Amino acid sequence: MIEKPPHVEPSKPVADGKPNRNGSHNVIGETPPRVGGPRGTGRPIRLAFFGAILVIAMLAFIPSWIQKWLWMQQLNYGGVFWTLFSVRWGLFGAAFVLALLYLWINFRLAVKNGATFRVSGLTGESAMAARLGVQMSPTFLKLATGAMAVVAALFFALMFYAKWDTYLRFRYGGSFGLSDPLFGRDAGFYVFRLPFYELLQSSLTTLAAIALLAVLACYAYFGLPQFSGSRKQMQAWSSKIAPHLSILFCVLVASWGWGFYLDHFELLYSTQGVVYGAGYTADHVTRIAYWVMVATAVALCVLLVFNIFRPRLRAIVIATGIYVGLFIVAVWVVRALFQRFEVLPNELARETPFLKDNIAFTRTAYSLDKIQETSYPALADLTPEMIARNQDTIQNIRLWDYRPLLQMYQQAQEIRLYYQFYGVDVDRYHLPDGYHQVMLSTRELSPELPAQAQTWVNEKLQFTHGFGLVMSFVSKTMGGGFPQYVLENIPPESSFGLTIKQSAIYYGESMPGYRIVATGVKEFDYPKGNQNVYTSYAGTGGIPLDSLWKRLLFTWTQADVNILFTSYLQPESKIQIWRRVQERVQQIAPFLRLDKDPYAVVSEGKQYWIQDAYTVSDHFPYSTPHAANFQEGLNYIRNSVKVVVDMYDGTVEFYVMDPNDPILAVYRDAFPGVFHDLNQLSPDLKAHLRYPQDLFSIQADQYRTFHMTDPQVYYNREDLWVLPQEQYAGKVAPMEPYYILMKLPGSDTLEYLLMTPFTPQKRNNMISWLAARSDFPDYGKMLFYELPKDKLIYGPMQIEAMIDQNTAIAAQLTLWDQKGSRVIRGNLIAVPIENSFLYVVPLYLTAEGTDFPQLKRVIVISGDKVAMEPTLDEAIQSVFGTEQPGISAQAPGAQAPGGQPELGQARAQFDHAQKAMQQGNWGDFGKSMDALKRLLAAPAPTAIRQ
Repeated sequence: MIEKPPHVEPSKPVADGKPNRNGSHNVIGETPPRVGGPRGTGRPIRLAFFGAILVIAMLAFIPSWIQKWLWMQQLNYGGVFWTLFSVRWGLFGAAFVLALLYLWINFRLAVKNGATFRVSGLTGESAMAARLGVQMSPTFLKLATGAMAVVAALFFALMFYAKWDTYLRFRYGGSFGLSDPLFGRDAGFYVFRLPFYELLQSSLTTLAAIALLAVLACYAYFGLPQFSGSRKQMQAWSSKIAPHLSILFCVLVASWGWGFYLDHFELLYSTQGVVYGAGYTADHVTRIAYWVMVATAVALCVLLVFNIFRPRLRAIVIATGIYVGLFIVAVWVVRALFQRFEVLPNELARETPFLKDNIAFTRTAYSLDKIQETSYPALADLTPEMIARNQDTIQNIRLWDYRPLLQMYQQAQEIRLYYQFYGVDVDRYHLPDGYHQVMLSTRELSPELPAQAQTWVNEKLQFTHGFGLVMSFVSKTMGGGFPQYVLENIPPESSFGLTIKQSAIYYGESMPGYRIVATGVKEFDYPKGNQNVYTSYAGTGGIPLDSLWKRLLFTWTQADVNILFTSYLQPESKIQIWRRVQERVQQIAPFLRLDKDPYAVVSEGKQYWIQDAYTVSDHFPYSTPHAANFQEGLNYIRNSVKVVVDMYDGTVEFYVMDPNDPILAVYRDAFPGVFHDLNQLSPDLKAHLRYPQDLFSIQADQYRTFHMTDPQVYYNREDLWVLPQEQYAGKVAPMEPYYILMKLPGSDTLEYLLMTPFTPQKRNNMISWLAARSDFPDYGKMLFYELPKDKLIYGPMQIEAMIDQNTAIAAQLTLWDQKGSRVIRGNLIAVPIENSFLYVVPLYLTAEGTDFPQLKRVIVISGDKVAMEPTLDEAIQSVFGTEQPGISAQAPGAQAPGGQPELGQARAQFDHAQKAMQQGNWGDFGKSMDALKRLLAAPAPTAIRQ
């Protein structure tokens, strides 16, 4: 029971002679100016403050939530919206309430204790208040501490709001069927449970530290705690302040102890030593040190509980010092000394068992353990008979690099200024004359219309969609270096039986902003001669603008008042938002990571996007992380989902590629009905699925190290590989994995593969190659071919060197570069053919000042034979034919391709075509392009052989 404070006679104020901030003199015993208005004015201010916050929140968040719900509902993913909404705000609400209660109770108790001591006369004037020259009124102090509690609780809750995926994995996560070798826990504990436990522990530590520091600051304001004074003051301190601080400190120490317990499992992600994960030191020293810290934390908590009833400040200070000292000695010093003097001198022997675990778990996490490994003889020379047996492979060697081909598409096939090609995809199609690899690009809207056409009606109502796509063979050319098209022009035309029934592209790779369709304004569909064809959208994509409140809603969310006031809207009008492919997928499934390149597909007369999606984790035990672009610290990945997006309707469908993935199982349980079985995908679309390049690049990068399964070899890095380099446009760059149609060794079936070669570290010869299959029923199977180590097989940079050192080729390239044109050396393709290799490098020629490259030469290398010819067939004939190679350079005075007379005429026709296109004179444009093709199709001069 608190004793009744004795009556103290007020003394007469005495000036201390020291001027305050206002220039007047403080008076000893005089109360500093009080902060806070007159009694009774606080309530209206508080109501106005909270009312303003509520209105701002409603305007900032509620409209966007309604927009998102309408959009998800239109796509039949309303259940996903409500699940994510409830999880996010459930976590936010629970965290906010708990944090607010904890902080508010402690802050109020501190204010109450301080005020009681002040009123009782048991403390002197606060040094802090004296320095500030201000004393806070009790009401203002309560408001201030309450506001602090609310703000801190909001930040605390936002942290949980952002961790909704961590909670979903904790809630629905299951088992991997694989236990770690150190603790015997299933990998599911580390991937699904541990991150959530760590979230709770770090949050509790933060909350406890904030509360303790804020309460100490509050007591300091009141001149507490005091460690010297009268017996009555010390008794009051012991009965009120010490127990409160002991409880707060106990919570903080308990949280630290829990953190040290969880740190046991974090050892499986340790980077100390040569092992990623727990090594010898972690197993024999660090684990014990963490248990010592846990036990010490428990002992300190017990001491703090006793301190609540019998305060002993000195004992607490000593115990805390011991705790900190133990942490420094046990966790840092002893571990470092043990690593230095016990492990390092015997590192291989000590770390071998742990290296085995690191290798095994990394291979599992990236599916490297499923790679089928075999040898590849790499015979020295191909024969004409081998070439004859593999003509279907040779005719599908990719000669067109996507970079010059994109420029070609932009110049020849954009047709109008308001169209644009953004990227080139690679795929394969079964055409009437066989199985072909092709390259294609969608004709989408340009980000900006021409300046004179930039009106709201044009930008939002009339120019709403792109139109069709262009497709060409990867190796065939026509007209002196132009690609041979499978699909071209507007409307799309094909001589190979490929048709597109619905060419309009409302959803693409680059579709910024919103569009309103099915309005009173007819939408531009495509140009037809000197006229335009118009249409009105008849698909299912978009949110109906069939009521005034929806128009008001989108006026606010899109920050565009024209939506409200335009008279062109009709009952069937729809607004299309989030029209980019990746944006749509990410809005629906933010828990998936997306491949950087969705690719276009023509299937059964319709156009689709296929987007590869990944399930990833950074908590797979013992697995070495990879620096992937879409996930920091990634150490587990699966291409578990393929997403199909309709270019016209915008529908988004998710198909399961890996039904055994435990992470995908989380989302299938959390979002029932979202993911479809792969057998529900149409057979024609299924035939266009391909192994994703991002995943393959990550796997290849990890495999170059983790193909070494022997711990000693891995420790010594005896067989470390690198991804090869190549030249492109005169610059050396890493060689990108490439798709190829070929026959695997021992097979007569042409199939679609993604492959890359490897070279040894610090050497340029080829050591092996890796491939992933894309055709069913073998989709996803990975094959590794190791080359003989006792003979030299040329690698990409050695092939590039052979080309550079060929005097005839070098002279010809120099000659072209001096004639007002620029030579672009394309990417090198290494083609495995019947246990040997054929190397192919395309050469493009473009006039200076233009972006109109043409495929002018093809270089073929086999063994030590090099030939450069106008076409692939001719180059192969030069290398493998019976005729002896003859002329090594052009005769003196012969005009080189790209020479001045031909180049000048070509440039004039090209400039005329561009001018006609800008003026919309499509008749002159067509004539100029025909003349340009005739010029470029002129007979090529003599080729180079060696």
